[in-house]
Amino acid sequence: MNWNDENLPLLAEQDWWHATVSFPGGNGPSPQDATALAAALSEHRFHFLRKEGMLRLRTDRSARDLLNHLVADEVAADWVGGVYEPETDAFGGPHGMTVAHDLFCADSPAALAETGSPYARERCVLLLSSMHRAAGLDPFEIGDVWARFARHRPTIDPPDTLTSGTAITAMRRLMNADAAQRDTAEPGWRERVAAFADAGSRLARLARHGRLTRGLRAVLAHHIVFAFNRAAVPVAEQAAAAWLARQVAFTDDEPSAAFTGSTSTTAPNLTTMETTITTTADLRDAMVTRLTESGHLRAPAIIEAFCRTERHAFVPDADPEAAYVNDAIAIKHDTDGEMISCISAPSIVATQLEQLDARPGHNVLEAGAATGYNAALLGRLVAPGGKVWTVDVDADLVANAAANLTDAGAHNVTALLADGAAGLPEHGPYDRIQFTVGAGDVPSRVLDQLVPGGRLVIPMRIRGSISRSFAFEADGDTWKTVSCEMATFVPLRRGVCDDIYTLVPHEGEGNVRLETFSEQQVDREAMRTILDTPAHKIYTGVKFRQGSPWQWVYLWLACALPNGLSRMPGQRPGFTPHFGWGSMAALDGGALAYLTVREGEDGDGRYWEIGVIGHGTGGQELAEQVVSAITEWDRDYGNSAPEPGFRMATADRRDLLKSTDPRFIIDKTYSRLVVDWT
Repeated sequence: MNWNDENLPLLAEQDWWHATVSFPGGNGPSPQDATALAAALSEHRFHFLRKEGMLRLRTDRSARDLLNHLVADEVAADWVGGVYEPETDAFGGPHGMTVAHDLFCADSPAALAETGSPYARERCVLLLSSMHRAAGLDPFEIGDVWARFARHRPTIDPPDTLTSGTAITAMRRLMNADAAQRDTAEPGWRERVAAFADAGSRLARLARHGRLTRGLRAVLAHHIVFAFNRAAVPVAEQAAAAWLARQVAFTDDEPSAAFTGSTSTTAPNLTTMETTITTTADLRDAMVTRLTESGHLRAPAIIEAFCRTERHAFVPDADPEAAYVNDAIAIKHDTDGEMISCISAPSIVATQLEQLDARPGHNVLEAGAATGYNAALLGRLVAPGGKVWTVDVDADLVANAAANLTDAGAHNVTALLADGAAGLPEHGPYDRIQFTVGAGDVPSRVLDQLVPGGRLVIPMRIRGSISRSFAFEADGDTWKTVSCEMATFVPLRRGVCDDIYTLVPHEGEGNVRLETFSEQQVDREAMRTILDTPAHKIYTGVKFRQGSPWQWVYLWLACALPNGLSRMPGQRPGFTPHFGWGSMAALDGGALAYLTVREGEDGDGRYWEIGVIGHGTGGQELAEQVVSAITEWDRDYGNSAPEPGFRMATADRRDLLKSTDPRFIIDKTYSRLVVDWT
């Protein structure tokens, strides 16, 4: 076996090729220049440093011809070769420098291509905070890292109390957010988060074993310098971020005095950060623009509802910027700290409302009140003349949603304590019923509460972690899908369709967890140590290219494998998932087989070949079964085939639904779902 079978780069540190690149105008690369340079370097492993209006570029091999072409194309003005002298001691010695180079190379392509894009500082804080937590630092140690960094930046004129309070709240949210869960259109975001977290954990291990020549916090502070440099964050904004981070960690009764340290005739303040984060009208407009451009928002009525509804008012404990990024916000956790209710990401809210097609005069039932935001949007869509009922199983959530709806002036919306899976027959029938919580089955009693021609939108798990948001309409005695979108929601609780979900953590180093559900036949106790058993790796020969969707092979495996497919997020040594956030895994008793990839290049360009790694008793056999299913999908369908269709029936009508392949008949307690591959 070739120990480098993952095509990992084998690069001696002394082999870096170095050039200083200047650009037209002398002020560094424009966004267009940076994008062109990043594209030209796509086949190189590289990192860079911004200095005096130029880029100090380091590549794994000579980029002489590439740079000459860029000069000829007037993307670059000139370049000069030189000798690369890494700041080895500043990064904690040779081992720390290796970690730094790995991180630089992982982050540089995106950081260069994003030159000039908004919120660079905020993205840096998210990435760096992931690194600090992965290094095991407590909040005060994190504050000390930022204080060390601040000594190398200009002093800050403390802002007024109102401005600083708002900005500190925003910074606290950024520093404590789970960056990997940020749903973003930026390619490779989760891989960047994983790279920063990996660097933090590696540096912590080096520190524990005495292999750093400088303190861990000092090394991490130096990484802040380089991260902000890659992102082209102005020094004044860096100083503001450092001031805010220190306040988050150490604010108490002491005055908010400026740091002592480097002095400057410039006195940057926090106005730009406060404006960037808290101008809610601008944030709302930007959110709507993003969702419209991405295709999540299409109908003019829904776009108008998004424009007129203040999302931040429904999550008053979160800072305004967090309310408008494309991410879910948790509002309630269980005793184990797991999220059990949230306000969904704006893109998910938009997708479901487009599926629902609620219109003026409609009577609508929503299952899953959460904060009331989605119900407020529905209230606008059904006015005039329409009525919305939103229900939840927790009295505190219902009371909070009702208060938010009253404050928002949503007079045609009522929040009630009830089980959404049982419906609300006393106020029906309904033109539209929407579930904003996940279900493991279709609650048949709800279907009886729809008017003829009505529509049900429900996110339903197919098997394991694989779920889709279905829009069902009656088709005689069965139901057809008029829309089907990939989506995952917090599951129903404490009702007739309680979707029992168990998260199994892996013991030992790292934070790998495995999602399991009641219908899966799995030895949960064995899963706690499954990654410590021998690994059996098999590659499929199936190649994915840049932009290839994974949802269809996931759906195929969810149907073809007896226990479906489960999410397996997290990181740990020896775990090589196919994405930065983690992997998808097949389960069978005491066996597990998760997806991995290896990179390669052929005549059509770069590709990622899908592999499967089996663990546990029967792990090799399970891995072979997964490989067989993937190759069958690729041979007979693949990503070039039309999207599959879905049919559904409940009760005794389920026998009306047939399929030539029984694997694609999914029988549940109340319903049958058939997946038609064409």
